[in-house]
Amino acid sequence: MRFSLTCLTVSTLALMTAGCAQHSATTSENSLAEIRYEVGPCYGTCPVYRVAVEADGTTRYTGERHTAVEGERTQAGNATVFRSLQERLAAMQPDMGTTQQTRDCEPRATDLPNYTVTWVNQDGAQAVLEHDTGCHSENGRERTETLRSLNAELGIENWVQQ
Repeated sequence: MRFSLTCLTVSTLALMTAGCAQHSATTSENSLAEIRYEVGPCYGTCPVYRVAVEADGTTRYTGERHTAVEGERTQAGNATVFRSLQERLAAMQPDMGTTQQTRDCEPRATDLPNYTVTWVNQDGAQAVLEHDTGCHSENGRERTETLRSLNAELGIENWVQQ
């Protein structure tokens, strides 16, 4: 009986270890490869631009209109920049394969720009958040403040501001 119990314990531990190893591989395969955000337009002269940050920190910017820099620019970075961006946006990220719109929009101002944030994992799956900066609820204001602060964190605010 004692021998059988020992064999069962060793077998169970081996299976648990194998299960953990498999889970780690799945997690690393699904880690984020890129975070993108697009801003604009509004009724007026709000900046309209796109930004993509890759896992190595490389930042690609495309100014479309009402920006200080129009066209494409690329800036080298490092993985620390990407991880910081990922952490700041983690609470907003929807599940992979879904699109979520800001729902808590009361009170709401019209004619303000929208943000579309897209998280892309290694497999190409995407999670998308569509945020209206006119949403003035507490959560809406917090999201807007966080999203507006990204340009400074990435060091591209001079490209955006006219």
